[in-house]
Amino acid sequence: MSALQEESLALRRQRLLLRSAALRASLAEQSVLLEAPFAAADRVHTGARWLVRQRHWLVGGAVIVLVVRPRRAWRLMRWGWWAWRSTRRVQSWLFAAGLMAPAGAPPRPT
Repeated sequence: MSALQEESLALRRQRLLLRSAALRASLAEQSVLLEAPFAAADRVHTGARWLVRQRHWLVGGAVIVLVVRPRRAWRLMRWGWWAWRSTRRVQSWLFAAGLMAPAGAPPRPT
């Protein structure tokens, strides 16, 4: 390899490194907008995990609604059934598209 080619490669490498640094800075700047939505999603996820661990609160609330407002309880159950079916349908599409692994599947190699 000639000195000219080495110099050209070194210059190209330097340009790529500068571009990479600029892109990283731009990404960091743009990601600030996502902090609030991700924080809210984390709070919802934490609350859902707590609710799953404390099922008795969920069952107790369901019993109260069933006794106090049976018509509303049926409406909520119908909505819950629809939401569960929709979630399953979307998950199957995501599995088929390769965007989501089935639960319990080993992680894919990168």
